[in-house]
Amino acid sequence: NSRFTFKDFEEYIKERDFDLVCFQVFTYDINSVKQHIAIVRKYNKDAVIVAGGAHPSGDPAGTMEYLKGLDFAFKGESEIGFEKFLNELERQRVKNFKSNVDVLRGIPGLIYRAEGSINMNPPVFIEKLDELEFPAWDLMDPRTYPESPHGAFAKNFPTAPIIITRGCPHQCTFCAGKSITGNKIRKRSIDNVLSEIYFLSDKFGVKEILIEDENFTLHKDMLIEFCTKLAKNKRKISWSFPSGIRIETLSKEILRLMEDTGCYSMAIGIEFGSQRIHDLTKKRLSIELIKDRMALLSESKIKTTGFFLMGIPGETRQDMLSTIDLAMKLNIDRAQFNNFMPLPGSQLWDQLLEENKLSGLDWDNFFVHD
Repeated sequence: NSRFTFKDFEEYIKERDFDLVCFQVFTYDINSVKQHIAIVRKYNKDAVIVAGGAHPSGDPAGTMEYLKGLDFAFKGESEIGFEKFLNELERQRVKNFKSNVDVLRGIPGLIYRAEGSINMNPPVFIEKLDELEFPAWDLMDPRTYPESPHGAFAKNFPTAPIIITRGCPHQCTFCAGKSITGNKIRKRSIDNVLSEIYFLSDKFGVKEILIEDENFTLHKDMLIEFCTKLAKNKRKISWSFPSGIRIETLSKEILRLMEDTGCYSMAIGIEFGSQRIHDLTKKRLSIELIKDRMALLSESKIKTTGFFLMGIPGETRQDMLSTIDLAMKLNIDRAQFNNFMPLPGSQLWDQLLEENKLSGLDWDNFFVHD
């Protein structure tokens, strides 16, 4: 609920006695999570408070230092580690659990305090994604989702997000995604993906699927299988790529198949109009290739959003003007310009730390919140 305020949260917390409170933390959330933890601690000194997600995955020690009331955090994919964490928590009294270092050392991906220091256990990545249960959709009914996913648009409602692949083999220096899912790509089977889509359609009336991962189109055979089997089912389900995909993975054949089976919108990580900055950030794209694939896209009815990024260390005013110029020349339906942020877990984050350029970083004011 976007109108759920800190005061509402306080009213909710003070009426309940929780053993465990968990927060998903993106960098954008870090300051508000700090305030939420203070509220929890005001009414419950003994609850176990845990954080997971992108920010603690990218900056494990910094997260524990900044969030003083936080007991534990998780780095990376935590399905395996968090299940073990919960089982151990159930076996012991809460107060004993927090200080049982022998137990804590055996929980994959756990970030914890012990003997005056912050410790982190190596995460374990799920190899066979089909073995994971579907999300608990009953607890987060898609029909209650906001009608503007990602602050943009959708074609049919209700919508629901799904993820088909995890991991990324690319080296873009400004991205922190691999701090969560790692380098190695792992894939769900298409039958597993479609069974979740049909479940969402049957149980909640979902009419549109938002494919959230950015590497699904890397796998041409998978994409063709997905489109072919979805078409055979003859359900009217629209689908899109709102998080961005690699433009070099597109071809006339693939675009036609996607369009024919319900894909109507995709975001594309174009990022820069300067070849120098593409090379500097290891984006591994050429301006000519971008123009070539965008020409193919202009022949389809699929709507396009171009993602562009400004403020990369080393970028000049002329580089920025080149990005604006490219955005204006490409036949895209929507351009989204983002400011560079030193996201924990990215290569640029590590580089800027080494160069001592983040010494004045203030998470309290990293983002301007409304």
